[in-house]
This record gives sequence, structure tokens and C-alpha cells, in this order.
Amino acid sequence: MNQKVKSLKQTAQNKTWVSFLNQNHPYSLLHWSIGGTESVKKDVWLLQDEMTFETKEFDTIEKAIAWIGENMSDITDVL
Repeated sequence: MNQKVKSLKQTAQNKTWVSFLNQNHPYSLLHWSIGGTESVKKDVWLLQDEMTFETKEFDTIEKAIAWIGENMSDITDVL
């Protein structure tokens, strides 16, 4: 796991969310325990594209980090 991906995981675990850039494109990784207008209860991690608001859902932070590590090779900033 490269240093940027490790930093993503540590920040997300500490704050329950983290924003980052991949190929100069903004994303957020966040924990969603309650959401939506009807307070839908979930216990998932969401990877959200901040330009289109499309999300990808993961059961655990480990699965989310593994997917990011395999599919996002140009992370430049962890915010």
C-alpha cells in the first residue's frame, strides 16, 4: 500500500471521512451510518465522485482502500 493510500485510510478512520484528488479530480471517502431524507440506517463506506456525486459502496474501509489502491494510481493530495 503506497503512502497516499495509507494516509487516506488513517484520515478516514480518525475523522470518518477524507477528501482527496486523483488525476486532479476530487473524491471523498466517508462512513455512512445514517443518511437520506428518511434516515436510512447503513453501516458502509462510500467513495463519492465530487463532480458527478456518483458513489461506490463498500462494506468495510479495508475493501474501500483496496479498491482505491487498485484503481486510483494518481492520488496527489489528501485533504
